[in-house]
Amino acid sequence: MIRIILLAIAVTAMGPLAVAQAQSAKEYEEARDIVWAKEQAIYKARAETGLDYYIANASPNYVGWPPGVPKPSPLSQLKKNQSLITAPNSENIQLFFDDFAMHGDTGVIYYNTHRTMLPNGTEVDQRYHTIHVWVKDTDDDWKLMGAMARQIQ
Repeated sequence: MIRIILLAIAVTAMGPLAVAQAQSAKEYEEARDIVWAKEQAIYKARAETGLDYYIANASPNYVGWPPGVPKPSPLSQLKKNQSLITAPNSENIQLFFDDFAMHGDTGVIYYNTHRTMLPNGTEVDQRYHTIHVWVKDTDDDWKLMGAMARQIQ
């Protein structure tokens, strides 16, 4: 009986927290659409201006783990990598939306890409699975906080 009472107290106490974190279908759809539009803009900008747009939309607490890199790295490393990218360039990448999850001010987007041309113009057939974690900041702007991608073999 004591367990049931404690469980009831715990569930009751968590109720307001759960309600505060829930979002309506409209809020979910708006967040998904904003984040997906930012993802598409990141890749479009890569060929035009390198990583500028990506960096401008990253949280100061960003950590990313690109394919082929042994461990995650912070925003400072991403900024250093900017100098390695020639812009404009010939990179060609298509994006395909897979899914989006959201809780409170955090969204996780899953998508896959198909790259057919490297920035230097070399034709390739590369496919990647990508996951990005986005957070809504105090200005209601979505910022990229975490990133990970893997090449599909």
